[in-house]
Amino acid sequence: MSFTSLDFLSFFGVVFALYWLARDRRWQNALLLLASYVFYGWLHPWYAAMLGVSTLADFFIARGMAARPERKRALLWLSVLVNLGVLGFFKYYNFFGPALVGVLEGLGLQADPLLVRILLPAGLSFYTLKKLGYILDVSNGTLKPTHGLLDFALYVSFFPQIVAGPIDRPRSLIPQLEAARVWRADLFHRAWPLLAMGFFKKIVIANTVGALADRVFNLNHPNLVLIVPAALGFTLQILADFSAYTDLSRGFALLLGFETPENFKNPYLSLSPTEFWNRWHISLSTWLRDYVFFPLRRALMRSQRPLPEWLVQSAPPLVTMLVSGLWHGAGWTYLAWGGMYGLLIVLYQTLGLRGEWKPQGRVKVFLAWLVMFTFIVFGWLLFKSPSLAWAFQSLFSDPFAATLDEQAVALVLLSTTFFYFIPLAVKLLMDRFLKPDSYLHAFYYAAAILATIFYLNSAASDFIYFQF
Repeated sequence: MSFTSLDFLSFFGVVFALYWLARDRRWQNALLLLASYVFYGWLHPWYAAMLGVSTLADFFIARGMAARPERKRALLWLSVLVNLGVLGFFKYYNFFGPALVGVLEGLGLQADPLLVRILLPAGLSFYTLKKLGYILDVSNGTLKPTHGLLDFALYVSFFPQIVAGPIDRPRSLIPQLEAARVWRADLFHRAWPLLAMGFFKKIVIANTVGALADRVFNLNHPNLVLIVPAALGFTLQILADFSAYTDLSRGFALLLGFETPENFKNPYLSLSPTEFWNRWHISLSTWLRDYVFFPLRRALMRSQRPLPEWLVQSAPPLVTMLVSGLWHGAGWTYLAWGGMYGLLIVLYQTLGLRGEWKPQGRVKVFLAWLVMFTFIVFGWLLFKSPSLAWAFQSLFSDPFAATLDEQAVALVLLSTTFFYFIPLAVKLLMDRFLKPDSYLHAFYYAAAILATIFYLNSAASDFIYFQF
């Protein structure tokens, strides 16, 4: 079920009513767990079965770590290998599948059609990181394993987050699951602006701009005149789409009494790659920082053999961003996208331009922003492209060879992207210069809701991050 579908809204309405009628925390959690498994297994029940088995395994592994400290390391590796093994199989099988089919056919064997393509269970990447974070925290002693299977299972499967995050930390969500919850009017007052913006950004902005940008990315050999506006369009689309999902996730969670983390803080205003990743997909960025970047950096610094300083400084961001690319998908485009950010972080750090760096003067700030925004757009071009060859053939094509029709399409795409960017820019300025209770905010949300209703027929497409 998509958050923007009538099925989900009806489903949530029933869950919401029953949830607040059940005043006891245990009954509320039991209802939410049942609802989460219904939500997750709506289209493919075996997804829910796989989620249940993996949840049971990690629950008892964590309990085993607490009961048998001498086996902690072995149990940790068991969990890591199983979780990453399952994620790797489903996520990367299709990347190597064609080669496997070729090998089988070369041996005179016929490949089973069921093996040619294996579908990635929605949300697998997200709940795998949730479980791994829990196991790693229990292993290093910063978290005690929860005694309740119900609470842990709900932490993993909480339906507002399971498909595309945010990747909530156990130290944040589990205590809320273990605490009593009562309805308060302020939950609605805080949730409805998030819901209004989420529906508006997804249905009005992302779906409209994405429909045009996708047409260019589906062409065999688009011209440079087309690919630049398409990349700008996708840059707007993916921000509107993913931040919309986060807004809706946080809004629905608030209606159930839960505080969940913010995932975006105006990432396109960043002046450096480090700042960008401190603002974009924050829950993933902090997960990678805490469980990949810092451990690798500490390991290099504690190495018994003296290592060159450039290696100690360069390897952690490079490896972390390559892991980020691989996490997003199996393909050279994702790896190149992650590698690009790794190299940029190293380059900026070498020049002394770290995450907290701010140039002096408006002209320098603008130039720093323009350079970083150009890298961001280029990165999204790599991310979206069908292949690296496709991306570079398009970028290095002759712009003067564009036909009048191609120039007209490019102009339409640029103007459409700019037009649908304006509401987000207005909202940013309102948040910065107006008080939260300003009547202009209420007017803005009302206009956003009316626009969403007007655009409802375009709400068919899923959220982009469902595929990761």
